[in-house]
Amino acid sequence: MRLFVASAFEPGFAGNLKAIADYARANSGAGTVKWVEPGNFHITYAFLGELDKAGADAAVKGLTAGLEGVKAFRLSSGGLGVFPSSRHPSVLWVGIAEGAAELSETAAKLAEGLAAAGLIFESRFEPHVTIGRVKGRLPENFIRRVSDFAQAKKAASFLSSVELMESVPTSAGPEYRKIYSKSLCEN
Repeated sequence: MRLFVASAFEPGFAGNLKAIADYARANSGAGTVKWVEPGNFHITYAFLGELDKAGADAAVKGLTAGLEGVKAFRLSSGGLGVFPSSRHPSVLWVGIAEGAAELSETAAKLAEGLAAAGLIFESRFEPHVTIGRVKGRLPENFIRRVSDFAQAKKAASFLSSVELMESVPTSAGPEYRKIYSKSLCEN
């Protein structure tokens, strides 16, 4: 199983991300970006890679232990960003404004729990939601225009759970299946 640890959003927040992606799509040029399906928008804390049943069980154990006592929190969207750089963008993402510190703290606690369960993964974390992967040259001022739009289109969501997800490749793109969900503590 190809597994990762993530959180999804409330429908209004996901709708806001879709509006930003639609605006970006309309301004990017045909075939320039492979867009993430709105139903697949999420925050990724850790990509675990290919794991068997024992590895998945260890991930559930590590996720549960790492999130012990972590409280649910509110987050809001920010501007558009890119990886690795604006000169050579390969990933388009919407940043997290409010709640970024809480997301980073949650990711650190998850990393501790997963590592204690014996899992090896990349633990570098940047609070963002990927909306597309760049395949060609973007128009001049694209990043600034879309970032301005994203900043003006802010939305909020309550983050109340973290999931262990399986990514299943299909001809239409990845399909994500929830393997396990851990609710965060009520405030």
